[in-house]
Amino acid sequence: MHWDTIFRNIFSNWASYLVTAVVGFLLAPMVLHRLGNTGYGIWTLVLSLTGYFGLLDLGIRSSVGRFVGRYIALNEEKNVNRTVSTAFLILSAGGTIALLSTVGAVQFFFDAFHVEPQYAAAGKIALVIAGLNMACVLPLGIFSAILIALERYDVLSGVTIIGELGRAALVVACLNNGFGIVGLAVVSLLITTAEYAVMSFFAKALYPGLKLRLRFVDTGMIRSLFGFGIYRFIWIVANQLIFYSDSVVIGVFLGAGSITYFAIAVSLINYGRNVVSMVTDTFAPAAFRMDAQRDLAGLQRLLITGTRLSLLVILPLCFGLIFLGQQFITLWMGKDYSSSALFLTILAIAQFSSMPQYVSVAILTSMAKHRLLAYLALAEGLANLGLSVILIRKLGLVGVAWGTVIPSIICTALIIPLYTLHTLKLDPRDYLFKAFLRPLVCAAPMAGLGYVFYLRTAASWASFAAEAASLCAVFGIMSFFLCLDAGQRESAMRKLRNLRQREAAGHAA
Repeated sequence: MHWDTIFRNIFSNWASYLVTAVVGFLLAPMVLHRLGNTGYGIWTLVLSLTGYFGLLDLGIRSSVGRFVGRYIALNEEKNVNRTVSTAFLILSAGGTIALLSTVGAVQFFFDAFHVEPQYAAAGKIALVIAGLNMACVLPLGIFSAILIALERYDVLSGVTIIGELGRAALVVACLNNGFGIVGLAVVSLLITTAEYAVMSFFAKALYPGLKLRLRFVDTGMIRSLFGFGIYRFIWIVANQLIFYSDSVVIGVFLGAGSITYFAIAVSLINYGRNVVSMVTDTFAPAAFRMDAQRDLAGLQRLLITGTRLSLLVILPLCFGLIFLGQQFITLWMGKDYSSSALFLTILAIAQFSSMPQYVSVAILTSMAKHRLLAYLALAEGLANLGLSVILIRKLGLVGVAWGTVIPSIICTALIIPLYTLHTLKLDPRDYLFKAFLRPLVCAAPMAGLGYVFYLRTAASWASFAAEAASLCAVFGIMSFFLCLDAGQRESAMRKLRNLRQREAAGHAA
């Protein structure tokens, strides 16, 4: 495995996500207090509704990444252009459907959420703009897939960082001038389209033979894209149910204002999920190569090493959410929203089993063995929706949280790992011993220290930061020596030295 490339991609992803997280952290309280509970809940609802239009991706972008990566490795430029041109046409049609569906949602669906009259007009306008945004994102998303196939996560990260800083400045300006959720929707549209335009420029620069032409559209390629992508489509449907249905259920049964308390917890969980996925996503190109070479032993090593590395991020993250979550929310949003910590703790339980399986999903997808995963995710999504509807009547928001957690644990703690090990012909004892044992040993003292911090209340951001840094230091030092081999330690340190040198050069300039 090319550890220099993998660590470059990991650190690049984290750099962009650090900027994204900091921007979100600083903006969230401002957005919440300027919009109010109802306005913030409506904005969350708009994002949830338009998020369903991601279904129109149909798994095509995942197919683009897989086929383009293979064709570039085989130096088949013509097939690269056939793939991207065909995918762009398909996704353009999907974007058109997304825009038309948004207009229909405004007319026939939005009023079902009991939105107060003074917010209804702005909510409908914001929904139309968000739908237009999705109509642009669908076809332009192929350029990010091309950059991923080229393993240029550093380029993606650079574009994302600049886009997030621009987004933050425009959001502040909009809220200060009273433009509300309509202004937020316009900002999102402008920044997103600009980001993808820049990605298209870099994709063409890094792969000069790239051409989007109608004459390259091929019916055989349509079948190939759908043949691989259909199960990714089912996966997308399932994830829409899992990640977006909770807000809809809460809005229907408890009103838009109640979404805010649950959305705070979900946003922190999603930040954590994204941090982990930025590690595991970088293994996908290596998995594509190994599968093409039929290197089963390499895939076994990739699963073990990838799971172990992801655990080095997952364990401190999840323990931090559980032990320091209430302190963080209180300092971040204020005491009035500290009750969100309960939902955060419940949702974090499922992440101990679900996040380590991101590597399994990446490897199975690279092997085109993701059919069962697609149906399993769909079953989880339907179970999540059904349990949430049942439990919200009895337990309120807590019931929605448990309705999400229970199906997730069943799928990710039992079914997915067993299926992955069977597919890779890997002994479960070897997998558990080599992937989990050392990270869990390193996590034990961190968990004890976290419980001590849980019993006290951080009085300021400084004390909270000191607690978080202590947990990370204890776990980080132990895991660096126990969980990484000599080659991995050297690759990581070399990458850190390069980043420091670039930072120093930037300060000098």
